Amino acid sequence: MESDPEPAVRPDRPSRIPLLGVIFLLLALIALATPADAQVPTDRALQNVGLMPEGGEKTFVADDFSGPPPRDWQAGSPPPPPFAAWSMAPGYVRREPRMASRLTGVLQRGDTVNVTSCVPDCKAPKAWAILGTDGAVPLRALRPLPVPPEAYGTSAAARYEYGRPAGGTPQVFAEPNAKSKVLRKEKSDFRLAFVPNPAQAQRGWLQRPDGGWMRTRDIKLFTPSKFEGVRDGSQGVFVFVRHKAVLKVAQDPKVKAVKPTPEQLLARTVNRYDHLPLLGEKNGRVLVPGGSLPAGAVRIVRQVPRPKGVAPTDHWIHVDLHEQVLTAYLGDQRELATLVSTGKSDKKSHMTHEGTFKLYAKSVHTSMRGKPWDDYYAEEVPWTMHYDDGRALHGAYWHDQFGVQKSHGCVNLSPADAAWLFQWMPPKLPDGWHSILPVSGKMATVWVIVEDPSKGSHKPVRHVAAAHPGRVAKQ
Repeated sequence: MESDPEPAVRPDRPSRIPLLGVIFLLLALIALATPADAQVPTDRALQNVGLMPEGGEKTFVADDFSGPPPRDWQAGSPPPPPFAAWSMAPGYVRREPRMASRLTGVLQRGDTVNVTSCVPDCKAPKAWAILGTDGAVPLRALRPLPVPPEAYGTSAAARYEYGRPAGGTPQVFAEPNAKSKVLRKEKSDFRLAFVPNPAQAQRGWLQRPDGGWMRTRDIKLFTPSKFEGVRDGSQGVFVFVRHKAVLKVAQDPKVKAVKPTPEQLLARTVNRYDHLPLLGEKNGRVLVPGGSLPAGAVRIVRQVPRPKGVAPTDHWIHVDLHEQVLTAYLGDQRELATLVSTGKSDKKSHMTHEGTFKLYAKSVHTSMRGKPWDDYYAEEVPWTMHYDDGRALHGAYWHDQFGVQKSHGCVNLSPADAAWLFQWMPPKLPDGWHSILPVSGKMATVWVIVEDPSKGSHKPVRHVAAAHPGRVAKQ
């Protein structure tokens, strides 16, 4: 996971003290406006999550991104702007219409955009399509609507159902026919996505995002969690119940204890994911309305003070590794409190790093792969928000055990909470896009503070890039 930072290389020349002084002054001003120990993502971080090719974004100059407009536009050329189009191949959105400009987003095949103008014009060789105020892409990469079915499978508009092999290594067929060509086999522990196709599902077939087909009998479909956190903006301290339990009611020691009736037991029963105000803590128990529960049966949600350097208008997220609780704030106002699953602390490579980070990429869905020694595959993970190399906040469709350490280093949320958080946090992802890159594009973004308050003071660790570019290392 860890690698040594690359040394900076510069030509030998006499130092210029005044210039250095200006640089130090600028760095000091930046530091004053930035939370302490904030980790800044690099090109390698984008490589690690598949949003930048190995070697940096300068290597991403495909032949399809130069030359005259494609011939499959009506009448042999694009219509006059504005018009809608779809992306023929994976590519970047840039802040300005030039290859050296900053990246602002990522388009996958089948994503859609709205072209408001062209530079220099839409019929010119090497024309750029201007996407309003969101950036620009080479016009050569775009095609007229509608999006063909074969390009829809992994586009931003695609929504999935999910499953895993019911046993063995089931085959993927080229057609929904067991006599058709076998494209590959999927491993038994892979988590797979399927494009809903009711007509073929009735015939016993599930459609893969790449157009392949698998037999329904070979797949056990997941039932994603329906859990949702508390979004009412309440600022008090409360608890989430981890598992079904019965409230213990305090009794007068002078009065003989009476066995509760079934009706009384039912009235005192609390269920997993219920949330109750916290009235106090005593002797390893938490006091809630109606009685008490063992401390181990709940997760406590506490109000977190806004960190130094985070402005009253900033969006920021706090992850409590001890309680397995995420809280989201706008300035001092808590807007979401929910349970999460972070990395397993019994294995160093699976731990969720403590620290202060900037969210650097938001993707509608993205596939996650492990390291060669930790082989797993989770396909088209929804509402992925990267903040620490391959680690991300994201929806988890494969389990319903939030409040318990379970991930390979990421912060797992329920699908509903991940979708809400994705829409709530800036910057807004333009309709039809797959990913947006706020740090690269110098946009407003979100602070992510991860800590274990049970350890005492918050001590962020040094942010280290993953050693294997091009693969998502966590989930």
